[in-house]
Amino acid sequence: MLTLVLGLVLGAAFGALLKLSGASSHTKIVNALRLKDLTIMKLILMAIGVGLMGVYLLDLFGLANMKVKELYLLGLILAGVIFGVGFALTGYCPGTALAACAEGKPDAWVTVLGGLCGALVFAFMFPGVEESLLTVGRYGPVTLPGLIGIHALWIAVPLGIVCIWLAMRLPEPGGAQ
Repeated sequence: MLTLVLGLVLGAAFGALLKLSGASSHTKIVNALRLKDLTIMKLILMAIGVGLMGVYLLDLFGLANMKVKELYLLGLILAGVIFGVGFALTGYCPGTALAACAEGKPDAWVTVLGGLCGALVFAFMFPGVEESLLTVGRYGPVTLPGLIGIHALWIAVPLGIVCIWLAMRLPEPGGAQ
């Protein structure tokens, strides 16, 4: 029960942050993609930087349950194309679409319903394409630190710092023209 309550509280906080930052605004997202307003990019870079360092620090102290999924190259490429096309067409990613739905935006509801229909179609198609998706370009659980043979913190901390530094260096809205 405590896990459910914690999930609800964290989910509500995440949604509130999306709303307050403007990430649930279709216009703000499109302007970020057009490089006119970098607020969303600053938010994403900051979240990646803090999250990257935080997760690996928690893992270092045994407080995170890190499990690397297997790399299926064909599935990853197809998923990226589908996500990118959906993002370009709607101006929402799944998280921002749900936040916009909570605000009552009709275009976000269309996006969420389209995503759910796409997931349903994929679920019915999966048994027929499973072998192709899961065997072409299958590399197992691959990580950059594992390939190099170093502890993940040696990559996570510098990369996290670079992301935070970039977020702080991006111009404010209306700053650089």
